[in-house]
Amino acid sequence: MKHESTQPNTSGDLCRRNFLQLLSLGTVGLGFGVSIFTRGYAMAEETDKEMAHQLLMQGTRDFKGVKISEITPNDMFYQTTYDGTADLSLDTWQLRIEGLVEKPMPLKLDDLEKLMDKTQAVTLSCIGNKVGGDSIGNAIWEGVTLKKVLELARPKTGIKKVVFYGGEGYTDSIPFDLAMDGTVFLAYRMNGVPLPKEHGFPLRCIVPGIYGMKNVKWLQKVELVDHDYKGYWEGKGWSDTAEILTLSQILMPMTGHKMPAGTHVIGGIAYAGRRGVDKVELSLDGGTTWNPVELKPPLSDFAWVIWRYEWKANKKGAFKLQVRATDKSGNIQESGSILARSYPDGARGIHEIKISIT
Repeated sequence: MKHESTQPNTSGDLCRRNFLQLLSLGTVGLGFGVSIFTRGYAMAEETDKEMAHQLLMQGTRDFKGVKISEITPNDMFYQTTYDGTADLSLDTWQLRIEGLVEKPMPLKLDDLEKLMDKTQAVTLSCIGNKVGGDSIGNAIWEGVTLKKVLELARPKTGIKKVVFYGGEGYTDSIPFDLAMDGTVFLAYRMNGVPLPKEHGFPLRCIVPGIYGMKNVKWLQKVELVDHDYKGYWEGKGWSDTAEILTLSQILMPMTGHKMPAGTHVIGGIAYAGRRGVDKVELSLDGGTTWNPVELKPPLSDFAWVIWRYEWKANKKGAFKLQVRATDKSGNIQESGSILARSYPDGARGIHEIKISIT
């Protein structure tokens, strides 16, 4: 996939980030080593490094004896682009607020930083991500709510869409009501450091619970319009609402793994976008029976949930493990093939792995 905001039809394995590299593959651990986070901040200023370390440690909490980090390092967060990355300079960059507003205005990054009112963990997922794919990540973003910015420009009546213009030529839009609900924000920091170039420096949209195609990077203009506006991928038939479907993954162990008989921890993630995750269940027999798992409270209402299950695997043989989540509206994750296509509104299917107990 190119940009997590843009190219829905490419599989997650083309993204440089490999989520599974974060796993501790021991038989009783679901852990992300804290040391891995130092790599993403080698070039940061010392004050930024300290801030980043504090944020990352907040996301590394003990889960019944298991250390888990719920935050994806910047250099391992999935990347996609529409047409390469934009090389923007703060000396000339500005965010223009235009369209149906009483007071069109340009804003510099300093202006936006003075308005800062949001620090939140938000999980982003690509609409082209396959079942069990790695085009998903969770970061702590800092910025200012879009509502606060738009109110400065005094929106007129009759607005239907808010259109975002990225520096590499990409555009997309969200409904005006969503833009003004206080959850959407403009981020200029990621995991405690200035937004990296590959993730949209100096500014990007964060639209929680909506697939990455709407989270436009290298943001340069926001326009309020009185008509429907379809972005590039919507024009090709992809979902315009782009609401994230309920998903869950087994991240440990990996498929094909051989483990000795005994007690093992099975673990992974689940996410249901704006609906939230109510419960997660694990099947040890290919979907015939389901067992409730333990959930770790997420870092925010828009962050993925970490889950774990202690399995007393005393019987030897081959096993097919499956996972499914139920959102807070009571809807069970849709079943389907692990090879299901993501077009037009996200992949549907139950993630499964095959392992052996020896």
